[in-house]
Amino acid sequence: MHLNRRTLVKGGSALAAATALGIPAIRAQEGPIKIGVMFPLSGPQATIGVPWASGSEIAIEQINKSGGLLGRQVVAVIRDDKGSSVGAVAAAQELHDLGVNLFIGGNQSPMALGLVPLLPEMNAVMVGNATAMALTHDAFTKHYFRINPNAHMFYGGLGRVVGLKNPDVAKWTFIVFDGAAGRDAVAGFSGGLKKTSKANLEFLDPIFVAPTAADFKVEIGNIMSSGAEGLYLGILGGPAISFLQQARSVGLTQKLKAMGEGGTDLSLGRALQKNLPTTIWGRGYWYPQDPTFNNPISAKLYEDYVARSGEKHPLGIVQLGHKLALSLFAAVRKANSIETKAVIAAMEGLEFDCAEGRQTVRKEDHQALGMGHYANYMPSEEEPFHGVREVVKLADADTVEPPTPGVAFKPE
Repeated sequence: MHLNRRTLVKGGSALAAATALGIPAIRAQEGPIKIGVMFPLSGPQATIGVPWASGSEIAIEQINKSGGLLGRQVVAVIRDDKGSSVGAVAAAQELHDLGVNLFIGGNQSPMALGLVPLLPEMNAVMVGNATAMALTHDAFTKHYFRINPNAHMFYGGLGRVVGLKNPDVAKWTFIVFDGAAGRDAVAGFSGGLKKTSKANLEFLDPIFVAPTAADFKVEIGNIMSSGAEGLYLGILGGPAISFLQQARSVGLTQKLKAMGEGGTDLSLGRALQKNLPTTIWGRGYWYPQDPTFNNPISAKLYEDYVARSGEKHPLGIVQLGHKLALSLFAAVRKANSIETKAVIAAMEGLEFDCAEGRQTVRKEDHQALGMGHYANYMPSEEEPFHGVREVVKLADADTVEPPTPGVAFKPE
């Protein structure tokens, strides 16, 4: 049928009348719910970004198979943030231009800190995993929720566990990305060590490197000559793998008595396999074969990951992406809406379950609390040639600081 202006005006009048009866409101909600998913899918950080994205996609596939969200199917609109603040802002702008207001992303601190100021003007709500303390303190916005420990919790808890397991290691050095998150990690890890170590601790000045660094010969040489017994490895993804490969070739990993690592998890084992140092502890995310993760959500995530990828040994960071999506789903259900203001209100104080167990989102500062899992990695003679020797649990409530949204965090 040919539509002229008169037909359109008539149709508009009918639409207005139907709106008064609530009909178009129902019809408008029949389309899919779009969720923007932003992770580093290229470059050095793709090692962790691709599994992150996979976890979110699995969660979306699962909810669609169960009937969708608010009776509607969910669509992931995926963008590559390229592991940079500039890339993250560009990805978010694309999503905003498409009318997307629910974001999963800002999973690393440079990206999150670049995005947070834009969220209110975009009228969007974002869930992410970045650890920078500012996100729930001086850079706080009601539009961002951290569904993961912050640096004080994450690295403070790790420092406690590493100090407990290596009580006599006294001299520590640090290599971290240059930025707020790196400095937060140093403060958190060293603070945690102080709580459990029995040694007369000595902390060397941190070594700062760029997130794109690949050659660590100079830094490794400095650590070798420093006399350090322990190392906090606060560089992530591809750079962390490169560092350990280069450090092993000159004997540094064999020399160090203890290491804590900042979140690359078993990506290190996948890359290093039998050469994985036995001294490394990290904040673990998900080990589906470990009894610690014996729950239906974990079992289903593992089953669907294997069916989707054909790979039987997932990286724990898959669960992080999955958890972020589950938090949004729970908030939308609670709000019975995808409208930003309603979702924010529902997220505040939200309780939901994930493969790690029950999570609670603190209302005051949007910081999620759950159970921390700290793992000692090990090489293995059997496929996949790496694994976990021991998992220690520590409640986030025991490591979290009081909420001070809008006020800079001051370490102890």
